[in-house]
Amino acid sequence: MRLLGLSYEGVHWGSGGSREAPYHIFTALKDLEGYSLLFERDIDFEVIGTLQIEGYEEDAINEIESAVTQDIGGYIGGDHSISLGVIRGLKRYWDRFRVVILDAHLDFRDVFMGSRLNHGTVTRRIYEEIGDVTVMGVRNVSRGEVLEAKEKIRFVPYKLTPLYTDTPVYLSIDIDVFDPSEAPGTGTPEPGGISFRMFLKWLRESSFPLIAFDIVEVSPSKDYSQNTIRLAANIIKEIGSRFFG
Repeated sequence: MRLLGLSYEGVHWGSGGSREAPYHIFTALKDLEGYSLLFERDIDFEVIGTLQIEGYEEDAINEIESAVTQDIGGYIGGDHSISLGVIRGLKRYWDRFRVVILDAHLDFRDVFMGSRLNHGTVTRRIYEEIGDVTVMGVRNVSRGEVLEAKEKIRFVPYKLTPLYTDTPVYLSIDIDVFDPSEAPGTGTPEPGGISFRMFLKWLRESSFPLIAFDIVEVSPSKDYSQNTIRLAANIIKEIGSRFFG
């Protein structure tokens, strides 16, 4: 499975620091055994490298879009806005796909901190691109977001529900969907999140074709124990074993 790092962080509410995540996650990935007990498969990783995004907002999204290819399985951010660039790039290869986001937040504001392109608006921008969006694990939202989101997307509060679809899926994982006891190293941690075991159960019970995925919002500077970095590496391993092994 080929992986590309996307080192970018735009306007951010919270402590941030996700720009440095690809290097640390790829380093942790080297220390993992390549066999998944859950899916009983080996997986090999090829890290293409990490793209240092020099632009900002729309320019950054355009840089990311240009880097997307059909043979890359995983994109490692970076803040959550990188997902928009990847999804725009994938539209060159796929006429139709749906987006599933695992996230503690809806990120459905039209404008956040004076910007229309950042981690607080990314689900809204993805919806405008794709239309077919589901968010799971949500637990910290504004009333305005909920009222608008109810009319446009599907969202599941507090938990993950198995996904069954024949439509190709792009999966975006904001690491703050996990409980801070397992993923403290993120800019906006929220109590009451899922566990790694819950995620593995969801991955095993769901049935869908995956075209690519991302992991975003890991903040190494906040991850004193490196548990969050190791969690991200293990997520990559299990997704790779499930879909690319």
